Amino acid sequence: MSFINTIARLNLLPLWRRRLHVWDFEFAAPSLDRLTALFLHKLNLLGKPEKIFFTRNLKPGMTVVDIGANQGLYSLLFSQLVGAEGVVIAFEPEPDMFAALETNIAANSVGNIECHRLAVGSKSDQAMLSRSLIHGGDNRLSSGHSEQISTKKPVRVATLDDVVGDRKIDFIKMDVQGWEWEAFRGMEGTIDRNRNIGIHFEFWPAGLRDSGCDPLELLKFLSQQKFRIYRSGNSGETQLRDFPHLLSELSGNKFTNLYARRDRE
Repeated sequence: MSFINTIARLNLLPLWRRRLHVWDFEFAAPSLDRLTALFLHKLNLLGKPEKIFFTRNLKPGMTVVDIGANQGLYSLLFSQLVGAEGVVIAFEPEPDMFAALETNIAANSVGNIECHRLAVGSKSDQAMLSRSLIHGGDNRLSSGHSEQISTKKPVRVATLDDVVGDRKIDFIKMDVQGWEWEAFRGMEGTIDRNRNIGIHFEFWPAGLRDSGCDPLELLKFLSQQKFRIYRSGNSGETQLRDFPHLLSELSGNKFTNLYARRDRE
């Protein structure tokens, strides 16, 4: 057995499924790497800028979509921020992560999160998800994983437009490992109907290219939809005006968080 296989087996042992208190919530992690991620968020070594951003931008009564909910850390934060009159619509296609999501929602007695075991894409379909055995936050519908550290799982894909229909959507958070362009193509109706929608998404050019997307085309699409695009980080949001320069900064496997919003009418 190779060293990588050994690490993968250790990562998925049941002994890591223990409870941890993070951000006012109780979580049961499905693996060592997901438990580690929770510890890092608890210590503010991961997720601090994102938490500040979401706390500043999400308001009571909002309807928020979480695409790539994983084990539910941000879905639960969103549920708290939007309050009892708000709704969180969470999407997670990977079976183990979806089970963890539902377990963590139930453990915290949260009633305003609607869960869908679906990937969000450009059309309703079936797809093969590459599930990383050592990093449960890096599951991909595109290529890129070594067969040594991943396994393939069939998942259902739906468009956001089909799932949310005519509902008013205030905010979308999306982290889908390079599949963002496919997801955007399936939410054009939602974007068109909701003039004041905000979209926070991971922008990873290498992952987008693996999915067959030119990263520049994604940014141009959002501009054509009258969005202003901001880079979100520790010091707040900075509006992007030079897309090619951003791409030159994000060489190799570098990524950043972007926030798209329109001027309010």
